[in-house]
Amino acid sequence: MYKIHRIENSLAIIITFIFLLTGCNDTTLNNRQPNIIFLLTDDQRDNTLGIMGHPILQTPNLDQLVKQGIRFSNCYIAEPVCSPSRVSLLTGVHERIHGVGFSSSYELTEEQWEHSYPELLRKNGYYTGFIGKFGVEYYTFKGKAKEKFDFWRAHDGWTRFFPKDSDQESCKPYHNAGKDIITPIMGESIEMFFDSLDTGKPFCLSVSFNVPHGSQTTSMYTGYDDWKNMSRLANENPKLKGNQFYDGLYRDTNIPVPEDCGTDPYRFIPGAVMNQESGRSHLYSYNYNIKSCQEHHIRYYQQISGLDHIIGEMMESLEKRGMEENTIIIFGSDHGLLMGEYGMGGKGLLYDLASKIPCFIFDPRLPQDLKGKTVSELVSSLDITATILDYAGIEKPRMMEGSSLVPLMANENVEWRDHLFLESLFTLRDNPFCEGIRRGEWKYIRMYDGKQPYRESDIDFEGRVPDFEQLFNLDHDPGERINLIWEYEGTALLDSLRIFCDQHSNELNLAREHYRMTMHISDKR
Repeated sequence: MYKIHRIENSLAIIITFIFLLTGCNDTTLNNRQPNIIFLLTDDQRDNTLGIMGHPILQTPNLDQLVKQGIRFSNCYIAEPVCSPSRVSLLTGVHERIHGVGFSSSYELTEEQWEHSYPELLRKNGYYTGFIGKFGVEYYTFKGKAKEKFDFWRAHDGWTRFFPKDSDQESCKPYHNAGKDIITPIMGESIEMFFDSLDTGKPFCLSVSFNVPHGSQTTSMYTGYDDWKNMSRLANENPKLKGNQFYDGLYRDTNIPVPEDCGTDPYRFIPGAVMNQESGRSHLYSYNYNIKSCQEHHIRYYQQISGLDHIIGEMMESLEKRGMEENTIIIFGSDHGLLMGEYGMGGKGLLYDLASKIPCFIFDPRLPQDLKGKTVSELVSSLDITATILDYAGIEKPRMMEGSSLVPLMANENVEWRDHLFLESLFTLRDNPFCEGIRRGEWKYIRMYDGKQPYRESDIDFEGRVPDFEQLFNLDHDPGERINLIWEYEGTALLDSLRIFCDQHSNELNLAREHYRMTMHISDKR
């Protein structure tokens, strides 16, 4: 495990922290600006670290960062599916605004990129890098995304656990020709970035891990049957024999399968609203069978532990290079995942398991009394974008929706939201349009028939009657299995949640019109 030096009574660091909190943007302070590393995992749901109370997972390096940092225990992703969530993190706005996703017909434009956090940091003197799954290449820049960064070792095509089985040029090894597993390749790429640094500039490195995404877990053993239902144990693959993480780890552990696995999913969402046979039950078939679901859990946990090891190596490298005292680490995931719960698999819904993510910030300059703090306020992934800019001393563009987390971390007397708007416009596999509100102990969700690809009028729900609604009390029902919508019909509580949802939905529709005129966005159909 890496070592973190305690930093106390350093006048220079205190001055730097004051500048950050006040949002100072003096270009003469470039040498005092912190380095920023944004670590993004794939399909990792909340509470999947040992320190977050997970009873099985071993994540000593990430646990140490959380102990020395600040955790956000109620962080929700803006869009709970791959591509739109990544575009939202880059741009700081909902899919309703930026328009880029699997179900839309828009591409990310040059004007939008000009207002993304990597480009804003680059313009303000940061050396920028991107490693791993870019996730939006199919929708933008026609293969020229690498020109948007100073360092690029990224892709949209590493869809397998052993990516060098493909012809990906960017997968070629750097030092160790024996490395052919995706996560060590990512670690090697981080070292390449560190070796490339211009020490005269602060840096911002975005690392987008592929794990523990389903394409990685299913391809640990490369048989056709395995892709369908994970019927074979991954460590029967000779390539994984003796591996510290991917051979026997967790295989002797009693891993419980969700009690809903293999049961009727239509108890929770009616088939007329979302038909499982339209793709969800086929793409995630291993979560619809008890035996293969258990194998999925083992591989999922193994990949998180393998990821943890690479992050430990990264921290050791920062320390060895003398950069650990001025490097901020921000950690999140592109969304969560259903793994048999509700009789389903996959993402794209507003259940906590799909839309809530693990999130923490490690700032080595934090006062000792703030280290290890847990913040329970409602946080959006859009706040991460604003926070990155705040740390760099850059004023966020007016259209960005999130708020910096820095004042919240510093225990400042800051007004914070008491409710959070949620949405999912992913409509493949018969997924409905979803939007909702999280407020206190309550979560309200409503669903409308999805369109693919959707038009502007399809996502304007004003005056429309929802096809299905859900209401959960998260204090009494954290698993979100008891829908109280009929019990609370006609109450002031439900009326207020519906009004909040109406207001946010309508405001986003209005904001979208202005944003798209400003960014010169047009329908690509």
